[in-house]
Amino acid sequence: MLYRDGVQAQDVVNEMISTGYSINAQDMDGNTALHWAAWFKLDALVQRLLERGARADIGNSSKETAVHWAAKSSNTHALNLATKNERGLLSQRDVDGFTPFLIAAQNDNAPILEWMYLKGVSVEEQDDWGRTGLQWACYKGHRKTVQWLLSRQADIAHRDHEGMTAIHWAALKGHEQIADMLIDVGAVYLLTSADAAGDTPITLAHRKKNRYLVCSFHKARFLFWLIGRPYISRNHFANLYLCFSIYNLVVFLFILAPNIWATNPRVVVSWISGMALSLTIWVNACLANPGWMSNKTIVPQHSRIERDPSRGFDASQPVESQMVNVLDDPSLDDEEEGVEQSELARLESEQAKYNYQRQLITEARRRLDHGSACCGVPVAGTGGTDPIELQPLMNYSTDQSSAQQAQLQRASFHLGEKAKANGELLGRERTEHLLNYGCGEYVTAVERGEFKQVCVVCRTKREMRSHHCKECGRCVHRLDHHCPWIDNCVGLGNQRMFYCFIVSLFCTILGFYYAVWVYAVNAVLPVLIGDDDAHLWSAMSWRFGPELSQLVVLATLAFNLIWMLFVGALVLRHTVYMMVNVTTYEVLVRPPHVVRRFPKNSNRFWFISDFSPFKAIRNCFAYWTLDTEHDPGDFLVQPNLPADSFVVTSEDFGNEQGDSGGSAAPSGSSKGQYLLLPSNGMKKVAGP
Repeated sequence: MLYRDGVQAQDVVNEMISTGYSINAQDMDGNTALHWAAWFKLDALVQRLLERGARADIGNSSKETAVHWAAKSSNTHALNLATKNERGLLSQRDVDGFTPFLIAAQNDNAPILEWMYLKGVSVEEQDDWGRTGLQWACYKGHRKTVQWLLSRQADIAHRDHEGMTAIHWAALKGHEQIADMLIDVGAVYLLTSADAAGDTPITLAHRKKNRYLVCSFHKARFLFWLIGRPYISRNHFANLYLCFSIYNLVVFLFILAPNIWATNPRVVVSWISGMALSLTIWVNACLANPGWMSNKTIVPQHSRIERDPSRGFDASQPVESQMVNVLDDPSLDDEEEGVEQSELARLESEQAKYNYQRQLITEARRRLDHGSACCGVPVAGTGGTDPIELQPLMNYSTDQSSAQQAQLQRASFHLGEKAKANGELLGRERTEHLLNYGCGEYVTAVERGEFKQVCVVCRTKREMRSHHCKECGRCVHRLDHHCPWIDNCVGLGNQRMFYCFIVSLFCTILGFYYAVWVYAVNAVLPVLIGDDDAHLWSAMSWRFGPELSQLVVLATLAFNLIWMLFVGALVLRHTVYMMVNVTTYEVLVRPPHVVRRFPKNSNRFWFISDFSPFKAIRNCFAYWTLDTEHDPGDFLVQPNLPADSFVVTSEDFGNEQGDSGGSAAPSGSSKGQYLLLPSNGMKKVAGP
């Protein structure tokens, strides 16, 4: 049977079932009706097929089950129905060892990853090459997924069978922002760690001629050695502003002030006071809380990385050498966070052990299939592990091949049962942990697949006009924008401070121009209009002395003109936004609640279409008092409208909630016969 028409599939399959067709019949590619129903999100059909006995564990020609396809299409309803009685299907592998979790990581589908995580799936699941979801996300450059994985403490020091870590893959593909995120949480320790081929992340970046990454890596190492952190600020703009301020201060103190102090001391004192004020507000704006909606979920992993990360890794036995470190994890003895957290940590550690044991069995099968000896493989540190799971790796002989195959099957079965039981307990423990912290609405929304209502990185329910900042990795109340000049977000918590900063900076620049005017009147003009031409020629010469100072002042005036225009435009823009009650993000993205308020937004200044003096005064007062009670009325939010009527959709912020992972119909198919097929673009490769 072929189930490829998403419009008529439900009626056709229902009719075929009633006439006696096999419920698990497969098409030429091995796909069943359940595959296509899950892909096209025909939830009623999925439920009926399962009630009629459809098997969710049947793989197609690539060994992909209906669960794999449901994960690709972000169909949480089908995922829940297909795995409700068998959560182990969430870890079933295709021909390349990809689980639904790994495929979701490859497709940048963080919401589905969170759904699986709350069902007990491990963030450290590995494919047949030992690569985790974090390594795949770093390879493909998926910032959202990398943020989610880091927020769930995915191990950045994990090595695949080639000895490569996540920072190796980010450096190899030149994903600069991903590399910065990894360095921020501790990957600075890994920059000089070599993989099995002897290549470090710095070497890989240099080979790809990515000079920015090479310089960034060296700078991170130097600063970490110097000040204990890999950066002074997360971007160069904050450093540039600081250099601009210092430069202007030096020019003023050593050139302007000595020449005007005698006649205009107030100008000197006023400008220095203004510069000090703007710098003080700038520092406070950099450190201020912009209105974080939740606690920080992405935390450093320095304690999990040894000073010499490559010391415990053996390229000839990658799984075994890393497994020792996992089983010797001291976190099991940590009782500081209470019994509940210790139980969660214990289950996490058990799950990590099962992941590595699965890799041991996979490697044993590979060697057995290729007829290579498996003797001499050390399994030190595996105390407490069932011998039946590790014994197949100990010895090998041709005569015992069939017996060892059977032994591997038994070991795999026992391991699968243990992993399934652990996953079920872990899923309940993770959910209970969130409920204890008051995240009941969040858990309910994730369970129902209402991902537009929540942020899976921050584990919080979205509020009106809130947004997740990709730079900071956190959600902000009434986010205006992420300002690189203060290296921080601008939101409800620091919007007043930011406005005061740009106004004070603008006044400081204007004050500098006034000081230069006073300097010109008192020091330059008397020389230019002197008694003889010698003074004029001296004033215009290019030699060191007072004349060179005048050239420095002229250059500074030209340089400050750019800053004055930029900051002036910034002050004007934010003043207008304040009066009409919109944010920079809302003007740029135009989410649904803004479109509803301003349906005619074709002209350039559409956001001032409903301006009125009374509203402007009211909005300015609300801005400075942090009053948001007028927002529902301004954005026409009615009590009977659904909650997502003012929530940003995934399309509004660049599909940051993930995509379906689909591709166009294959060649040779008639137009309209295929709607959308699951993508296998990441398959059949020797690595990421």
